[in-house]
Amino acid sequence: MKTLFTLMAFMSFGAFYFKAQVQKISFESSEGYAVGNLAGQQGWVAWGGLPVGNAQVVSTLPTDGTRSFSMISNGLILEPCGVEKNITSFVTSSDVEISFDYNFGGLNSSSYEIAIYNNALVSDYTASFQIDYQTGMLKYRTATGLANGPVLTANTWNNLKIIIKQSDNTLQYFSNGNQIYSGALGTNKNVQAIDFVYDDFGTGFRVDNIQINNLPVLSTNEVSKKELIKIYPNPTTERLNIQTEEKINSITVFDAKGSLIKNIQENGISNGRAINVSEFAAGVYLIKVKTKTSEFTKKFIKK
Repeated sequence: MKTLFTLMAFMSFGAFYFKAQVQKISFESSEGYAVGNLAGQQGWVAWGGLPVGNAQVVSTLPTDGTRSFSMISNGLILEPCGVEKNITSFVTSSDVEISFDYNFGGLNSSSYEIAIYNNALVSDYTASFQIDYQTGMLKYRTATGLANGPVLTANTWNNLKIIIKQSDNTLQYFSNGNQIYSGALGTNKNVQAIDFVYDDFGTGFRVDNIQINNLPVLSTNEVSKKELIKIYPNPTTERLNIQTEEKINSITVFDAKGSLIKNIQENGISNGRAINVSEFAAGVYLIKVKTKTSEFTKKFIKK
């Protein structure tokens, strides 16, 4: 039996909303990719003796656009190998969300890993996923070691996501939209390279729709501004009370799709207001409150 290897190697709801800075790799011609060998295109590098022809940009089974990345296996290496890309030019924030679609070819053959490296050394992990070759169990790297997650199905597209936040020293993992871990970052905290790895034991994998989302980091001033507005009760059924330290100029409410629901002009009359939300449908809403010098945005829930 083969032993498992350890690799060396609209609006976003919250206190504020923003348009996220997202960099995408879907292996499309518009991104500078051509059908054929992936290594050598757009900074992708093959390592570990990987035959160049194993990693291909193909025009089949995409999840985004018309192309995907396909890694075949011919059983020649039988050791960890793969393709990696330096993504430092894509990373402009200390808080980064990285997601991708991943499809592995089968069980009882190759082992798989997706790694985010702190620097150029393949042993310096910031975060990683591994897939058990016997069971399909997704494992993820924490500050103290590998932990077990859900079992994934072979030959099926899965969406995996990692959130690395240096601002509050946290690491989060998601599988198919479900959060499976939240904890502290380990010793390594940077995001320099992404690496797609296997050990070429007979099955390959596919990748598409890599997204690198640079998250905003609240400044000290913004953190203090958050506390200058209070909304309550939250959740609410009929009335939402708004209290600020400055007089209110206007209040606007948006639904989850970003559509304007209510617009109230206060013109600096008071620093408190209650609005009737009883006619709103149950769901999540965004309320924006403008004062003379500030603007605050928070979410609330209508039950």
